[in-house]
Amino acid sequence: MVSVIVVVFAVVCLFIPTVRTSEVCTALFLYSTDLWKLECQPTVGIAAQTTDIRCSIRCPIKCSGHIELVGVALTKVKQEKPVFEHIINETPSGDPRFSLVNPVKDPSLQLSDTVFSDEGEYEYYVATNMGEKTARISISVIAMYRDPVTSSWPENVIDGGPVDLYCNATDGYPAGTIHWFDHSGTNWTMNSIMTKAIKDTNGSKSVALSSKLPFKSIHSSLAPFRCVVFNSKFVKEGEKTFQIMLKQESEKVPLGSKTTNIVAGLMVTGSLIAGLLLALLICRRRGDQRYH
Repeated sequence: MVSVIVVVFAVVCLFIPTVRTSEVCTALFLYSTDLWKLECQPTVGIAAQTTDIRCSIRCPIKCSGHIELVGVALTKVKQEKPVFEHIINETPSGDPRFSLVNPVKDPSLQLSDTVFSDEGEYEYYVATNMGEKTARISISVIAMYRDPVTSSWPENVIDGGPVDLYCNATDGYPAGTIHWFDHSGTNWTMNSIMTKAIKDTNGSKSVALSSKLPFKSIHSSLAPFRCVVFNSKFVKEGEKTFQIMLKQESEKVPLGSKTTNIVAGLMVTGSLIAGLLLALLICRRRGDQRYH
């Protein structure tokens, strides 16, 4: 079909050599040699969720007629056998997690239950009623972090006293980061200590984030604190407001007061004992006098 169109265009341009026709012939020649383009966007999938692989058919000039899909094949680079094939009006073959969004006109794909082994470069072959094209698709896979968990040590914090604040987030990938903010929005992350534990079990990847924010002296004017989890693209994925129960210094019994109470108790006890001994001594003397 394409070769017939080229011949017709050549005849028209040969026998009608006008300025206007020359422009038309140039456009027609471009149309005949490059009828359409296949374009695919880089894809980022989320583990255990459905991933949209967006592809489209583009025409440099207005396409005559309608382009319809005949068949597609997706092959991972350095592999010979396609991971997914679908000839229109026939049963698809390969990985059943792949599917065409619109088997007639749209070459976009969907991938259900995405896993980390789906990461990589792919060659995507698309055949239509107006020719065939191949495009490169890049797929990367990430995992969302769980909601952060916060704690403090000691649990009962004295206003103006020392405390360590902790924030943990797990099951995310790739490695992200944790930031700390006080109630006014001031970022305290520079004072924190960050650790990352990477796990890779049977192809399932995850990173556990842990952040410690120590204070030698914390004040109630800073509370509450916010622990914010960012992914590897510095996009916020989770946040937890840290409500710290700060006790006033007056609620804490001073060590000197305890000592004073103990001394006072001992003095009272000693006075009672002395009084009893004195009473016994007086009674004994009276008894001796009566005897005499």
